[in-house]
Amino acid sequence: MIDSPVVSVHIPLPLRALAEGHDEVTVSGDTVGDVLHALEHAYPGLTGKVLSASGHLEPSVDVYLGPTSIRALNGAETPITTEETVSIVPRTTRVVDGEISVG
Repeated sequence: MIDSPVVSVHIPLPLRALAEGHDEVTVSGDTVGDVLHALEHAYPGLTGKVLSASGHLEPSVDVYLGPTSIRALNGAETPITTEETVSIVPRTTRVVDGEISVG
């Protein structure tokens, strides 16, 4: 991944303590999954908070490549071809009329 794109990753407030207090870090990767694994390598406390052991997004977060959720793209396999911004966004859970809603 020597020539991989450089990506800015926005870290949400609830995860910043696990990223040494950083609100944004820079890593490289050819896919969103590569970027998230590089993030976990740099900040091991984040392991399992964004990606599951099987490489899928944890249900408690959404990840955006630019303005688009990677759930609407190819998930962790979404390619990165230029310098991009990846944002990790905590999902909210609420109860409406006795039904749990995540979103």
